[in-house]
Amino acid sequence: MEAHLAPHNPFSPTFGASPPVLAGRDHIIEDIGDALVTGPSHPDYTALLIGVSGSGKTAMLNAVEDLARSHGWLVLADNAAPEGLPARLARGASRLLNELSLPEPRRRITSLTAAGFGIGFERSSTVQPGYDLRGVLSALGDVLATGGTGLMISLDELQSGDLDEIREFGSVLQHVTRREQRPVAFVGAGLPQIEESLLSGDAATFLQRCSRHDIDRLDPEATRLAIARPIADRGGRIDPQALGKAIAATSGYAFMVQLVGFHSWKAAGTPVHIGVDDVEVGISEARRRVGRLVLAPTWNALSNVDRRFLLAMATDDDESRLAEIAARLGVSTNYAGVYRRRLINAGMIITTGKGRVALAHHAARDWLRDQAKKADYLS
Repeated sequence: MEAHLAPHNPFSPTFGASPPVLAGRDHIIEDIGDALVTGPSHPDYTALLIGVSGSGKTAMLNAVEDLARSHGWLVLADNAAPEGLPARLARGASRLLNELSLPEPRRRITSLTAAGFGIGFERSSTVQPGYDLRGVLSALGDVLATGGTGLMISLDELQSGDLDEIREFGSVLQHVTRREQRPVAFVGAGLPQIEESLLSGDAATFLQRCSRHDIDRLDPEATRLAIARPIADRGGRIDPQALGKAIAATSGYAFMVQLVGFHSWKAAGTPVHIGVDDVEVGISEARRRVGRLVLAPTWNALSNVDRRFLLAMATDDDESRLAEIAARLGVSTNYAGVYRRRLINAGMIITTGKGRVALAHHAARDWLRDQAKKADYLS
């Protein structure tokens, strides 16, 4: 009897992995795509993606990079966290510039179409090493501009970068892109805490001028698409009631969508027909993993007062008022405000209005309520 292999699980519950369907983000992709066509005068030519861990920022960076490549652009992708960012970008841009020259004999690209066809060459020597960042970006921009294409620089984890290095990078980009109008675009991604650091005061003025896109929770229809389409595309089925339960459990949190989808598919067996029982298994496993992978690392680094603040918030079913949190903790509003700022910087909460805050992670409330059962931080 011939064995039937189960279809490959379509979901990707791994940080940095692109989901099978990038639902609910079309408007961002369209804005940045329009910017690539329009040029440096477009506000989204330099853009920031801001969201909590697991919201899908890196997946969006991947999508933007793919979009740039589809326009015939070169892409220089890096992470802001390790030291030496300007030097790394300079080396990477210099390498790209050298790769525009082909060996035996050396030839330089003299023309490019947006789709990468109709390339013209002429003999050229290899670009010599030692370019500073501004010099090499200017040179690379000039070469690419002759063919109507450009360079996309993408930076992840902006909140972990060295402030002076990011300021240096921003100064260079300000000169090359905005002042000289060279085709060097930029998209960066970071946690909401960059609003309190990189995007406040005179920390990094160029970043403050970038357009900002909040990578927030998916609405129910986008969540439905993100769960149902990958299942159907792989030949599986999900019952309507099971799908509704999965949508409600994820609260539109992108990483939770992938976790619930992955473990529900796994529970269903072969052939893949996902029912309510399978989704309940998926939800249980997803909540366990999102707590361990996303919430616990930050929780473990918090002080007891930080934790008490979060647990006081978790008693609410939606956003919280700072004055009410202070009353629950028996402290002044000003005192509570200190810990509010600390938790914003830690990426655990966000502001939703004057005197109001909400948990940044949409799967956090149940997890925090479980923590409250384990230790009496509120006493």
